Amino acid sequence: MKHIQLPKNKFVRIAINIAFIAFWEEFAGLIVEIIWEIIGELEFFNQDSYLVLLIEIIFLILPILSVTYWIWWGKKFIT
Repeated sequence: MKHIQLPKNKFVRIAINIAFIAFWEEFAGLIVEIIWEIIGELEFFNQDSYLVLLIEIIFLILPILSVTYWIWWGKKFIT
């Protein structure tokens, strides 16, 4: 199986990274909004709890950091 070949040009990598971050911000925002609605229906947690912060970190920050690392330094990050 052939691995994904990223361009060697740094400006193209920056453009790919920025495009992914912009896309993921919108997509993760929708996911977190759905999760907030579910949490609101359960009435077990409020939106100021650490669970919501953890959910935002998991769905927003970790994917952005992992893809950014893979674009810039991780040639064999995804095998």
